[in-house]
Amino acid sequence: MMGKRRMRKYSSIGTLALFLGPSLLIIALLRVWPVIQGAFIAFTQWDGIRPPVFNGLDNFTRMLSDPVLLTALGNTGKILILAPVWIILPLLLAAVIQDRIPGASFFKISYVLPVLVSPAVIGVLFVIILGPDGPLNIVLRGIGLGALAINWTVDTTLVMWIVAGMLIWSTFGLGVLLFSAGLASIDESLYEAARIDGANWMQRFWYVTVPSVRGVIEYWTVMVVIMAFSSAIVLGYSFSQGGPGYASTTVDLFIYNQAFRYGAPGYATAIGITLFLLIGILLVIFLRVSRRRGELMFDDSGTPL
Repeated sequence: MMGKRRMRKYSSIGTLALFLGPSLLIIALLRVWPVIQGAFIAFTQWDGIRPPVFNGLDNFTRMLSDPVLLTALGNTGKILILAPVWIILPLLLAAVIQDRIPGASFFKISYVLPVLVSPAVIGVLFVIILGPDGPLNIVLRGIGLGALAINWTVDTTLVMWIVAGMLIWSTFGLGVLLFSAGLASIDESLYEAARIDGANWMQRFWYVTVPSVRGVIEYWTVMVVIMAFSSAIVLGYSFSQGGPGYASTTVDLFIYNQAFRYGAPGYATAIGITLFLLIGILLVIFLRVSRRRGELMFDDSGTPL
């Protein structure tokens, strides 16, 4: 009897391996192996053609004194400075739309449209709008503010902030969609009870909406951080090619240039791995602190203390 059960057990394991084996092999080849290979390349000097030469920690120590990398990190930091706006504004807008304002469906569609447009197209579109003879400067001259009409695409002070604004605008609708889905799951009776107690719109937003979509806020915050480090490359390159100079070169564009323009994929991989680890650690800390603060601010039912 025991022998038959054991045979059935081994037979089930064999069947499972037969069905899952090919999929696991593909995942290993496409996901795991590149990570292992990348970790090896990070410790080598390699131009992508000749065999890599092991150079220890040279790529990692080089990061500490690379002025262009520090500039790129500062430019990415400008995007992160705007992260609170990137997080809060979609939530506020979704909450306003949720109140069944006239034309709510139109607003939802209009905010999602930029998400569907290629970042390269958005970059070129803003080059046209903000060029020396673009629509913005034409309007400024027409209303008597010709002194403000400049070539916005080459202004070293403003160009990175423009790229950051383009990134937020192009992904803004995704945040509205996520928060709209979260708000749709909130029990309407919670809002009715708050109205009966005399709560105004802002009080209902803080005491009902925010606790109810806390998980969505955390998810969108993680997405914002990831996009800040990885989604500005196409926008920045199509808008200003990372210039003038390095004024709009972000970390992701810098890594791309090192790997594919300057023949230093080992150095680029070292930067990518370092950023991956740092961002991962920071996000874990953020989620732990956020959950802890949520436990201190709200009870088990999500009601503010």
